[in-house]
Amino acid sequence: MQTVSLLVILCTAGSYISPFVNPALFRWFSYFGTAYPWWLLLNVGLVVFWLTQLNRFVIYHIIMILLGAPYFETFLGLNRTSRIREQDQITIVTHNLGTMFNGKGGVTKQRAEELAEQYAQFLKEHGQPDIICTQETQGVFYPILGKKLGYDQRFNLKKGTVILSRFPILAGGDIPFGRTSNSTLWADIRLPSGEVIRVYNVHLQSNKVTTDATRIIDGDQDLDAIGRVMDKVGDATSTRTEQAQRLRDHLLSAKHPVIVCGDFNDTPNSYVYRVVSRGLSDSFKESGQGLGHTFAGAIPFLRIDYILMDPGFKATGCDVVRERRWSDHYPVFTQLVTP
Repeated sequence: MQTVSLLVILCTAGSYISPFVNPALFRWFSYFGTAYPWWLLLNVGLVVFWLTQLNRFVIYHIIMILLGAPYFETFLGLNRTSRIREQDQITIVTHNLGTMFNGKGGVTKQRAEELAEQYAQFLKEHGQPDIICTQETQGVFYPILGKKLGYDQRFNLKKGTVILSRFPILAGGDIPFGRTSNSTLWADIRLPSGEVIRVYNVHLQSNKVTTDATRIIDGDQDLDAIGRVMDKVGDATSTRTEQAQRLRDHLLSAKHPVIVCGDFNDTPNSYVYRVVSRGLSDSFKESGQGLGHTFAGAIPFLRIDYILMDPGFKATGCDVVRERRWSDHYPVFTQLVTP
């Protein structure tokens, strides 16, 4: 068991170093960061085991857990938040809707009407957000959703990344990612207070391994399939690194307070998250409660969907609504008080 402990300690240390290592140079380091929740659970389990043995290794695992405190709070929210609506508070939601459409090339208008009616009701039940950022959204769906909610302010550039707003959209554009179906949009939105903010809707490079991972977990694939999955993830991580840097450069040029929403396809223990979040506040870390994982697919405990914001904003609540009927991602709702 001491050998197992040493391996877990080394892998845990790797997950702490992972955000500082560029995957374009050492892609395998990113795997340690992605697996951080499991390393944490293994450390907790080994603490219990070594306590029963009265062995000094319990101290080593406690130290490893404590060293990871900054990452721990990005996965588990321990905040006490007030649900009293504050002045100048807005609500934002981000949600990847890809599997709502069953992965098909399109849906009929009638089916889109049905889905939009049901989804609009869901949003109304959760406070009817003022700004809605969705990814992998079918083109026939989002205009209908906007009408159902009474939002005539919509921005989309045909790649499935959509911004809907109750407030006026003054300008918008995208960050070129080259030949990929993933995209990132931005929109300048004027709030009722007169303040203009810039909202980014982010969908960084997808891993495209959900089906493969499910088959591996179900025992339908051999060990070679694991290697293929890791290669796919490694390639996608390298691409995301370049996309994250382009996003970061664009954020630095923004002339208004920024909010960054979307599906990063990477966890908080990643280089990509570190690049994008530098200088921003994480709404879940600031005001979330309970487990923060946002992926509802075959791989558990992955937090890959975020709402980050300029430090001038104050997050008064962040909720991950775990309803699987819409997608293999859970929606993230955040209440913010504007600067």
